[in-house]
Amino acid sequence: MCRRILAALLLTGALSGCSAATFVPEHQETPPAPVTFVIEISGTPGVSFEGSLGSATASRSIEGQVPAQFTVETAIAVVATVTKKVEDGELTIRVLRAGQEVVRRTTTAPFGNILLVYTVR
Repeated sequence: MCRRILAALLLTGALSGCSAATFVPEHQETPPAPVTFVIEISGTPGVSFEGSLGSATASRSIEGQVPAQFTVETAIAVVATVTKKVEDGELTIRVLRAGQEVVRRTTTAPFGNILLVYTVR
């Protein structure tokens, strides 16, 4: 019974010129092109850190010592969370777009943590 109803609906649609293509919106936005960001981690030389870095849809673990540099390619947002692995010293995260600083966060707290989110516009 269901097959007969489905066949009748398909036949009616075909005869009336209706197709599946009519259900696709006429105007679809093209997703924005990804942008490459440079993430600089600076502060007191030798301060060790760990955390994660990425975009709104994917991230990766990072660790190292100041100074360090990473890149992120995204069309949505840069997301970083970095924690000092030591009590003393300063830790700064800078996000650069085309060589220009767009955001900066700093901590001097013992074992301090920085959470940074920069939305691409």
